[in-house]
Amino acid sequence: MAFLIRVLLLAGIGWLLYRAYIRWQTTQNQHRGAPPPEKFEPMSRCTGCGLYLPSQSLSPSQRCGSCEQKR
Repeated sequence: MAFLIRVLLLAGIGWLLYRAYIRWQTTQNQHRGAPPPEKFEPMSRCTGCGLYLPSQSLSPSQRCGSCEQKR
């Protein structure tokens, strides 16, 4: 009976150590590999062809590069 209690106690301690190691690994990965927040740009529609592009890539007349060349 004492042998069974010792085995169960050792198994419980091993399980607790394993869980502590897994928790430590996940916190290490979160701190080390945290990607920077993504930067989103507002999208606008080209008045010539209707293609959606980032607002900064359109010309002042709200046209994309290929529609601006066709003019």
